[in-house]
Amino acid sequence: MEIKITKIKENEIAALQEIGKKTFSETFSVNNTAESMAQYLETSFAAEKLIAEVNDENSEFYLARLEDTIIGYLKINTGLSQTEIVEGNALEIERIYVSKGFHGKKVGQALYNKAIAIAIEKNVDYVWLGVWENNLRAIRFYRKNGFEEFDKHIFRLGNEEQTDIMMKLDLKTHKMKIEFVIKSFDELSTIELYKILKLRSEIFVVEQNCVYQDIDDKDLKCHHLMCFVDGNLAGYTRIVPRGLTYEDVSIGRVVIGSDYRGLGLGKQLMEHSIQGCKAIFKESTIRISAQLYLLKFYNALGFKEVGNPYDEDGIPHIEMVLH
Repeated sequence: MEIKITKIKENEIAALQEIGKKTFSETFSVNNTAESMAQYLETSFAAEKLIAEVNDENSEFYLARLEDTIIGYLKINTGLSQTEIVEGNALEIERIYVSKGFHGKKVGQALYNKAIAIAIEKNVDYVWLGVWENNLRAIRFYRKNGFEEFDKHIFRLGNEEQTDIMMKLDLKTHKMKIEFVIKSFDELSTIELYKILKLRSEIFVVEQNCVYQDIDDKDLKCHHLMCFVDGNLAGYTRIVPRGLTYEDVSIGRVVIGSDYRGLGLGKQLMEHSIQGCKAIFKESTIRISAQLYLLKFYNALGFKEVGNPYDEDGIPHIEMVLH
């Protein structure tokens, strides 16, 4: 299931309003009166209020899509836009909601991963949120992701007062388990190969809207570097021997999954790939075909451009070499 998470645009307010009302009703209507629900939905999802929040520099909304259907959304706050006054440098996850029909399909986890990626990018000390004390499913979800209770506050729904448990994740002590593994083609398990091809297809074919032959027989002679985050395949490269693509050893199919961007994994992935080239093939010269928009990224790793940009499968590329 290809889930895309994109920051909201101002012309998508109506879509935000629709998914906001829908998911809140699905989550809480059973346990609250119709009058309280109607009052809350009318106030909290009024177009004027949403427009102001979207334009607030300390608040961000992201929509989760499956093809053209919006199936969930995320709202985060920093600074004075947080719903409670908290100590220190913090980011609040105010809302993660997913359409009921997509519960259990990792949409919430994808939105959560996006929030944590942004928190890491903003270099905050901790992430916090409030969750209704009777929403046991959500409490279990956040506990599973390392959150701990630290306080309570009152959430007003219409004329009713409810208690939210405040939970936080200390980013200074909570570390993701990141693991890099290199294997030859013959050493890959069936599951590993499936995940690699799935990730490459999701990004290079679907996300980049590029029809090309990804499975090109080179895989059989390559080594494959996998980056796992908490056991999930988050990134990948293939290390190509001399004479297969270039006269030099090369690194190709460099990819970070959409749920794991903003965590600094791209640099680590390439550093491990460079080390892999040197360890496996005893070569110090590495040649790549880089997408042109990543020129500065590869320059920072020591690669220098060779020749002029060229088109490859409809995407501008440039050849680069590391000595």
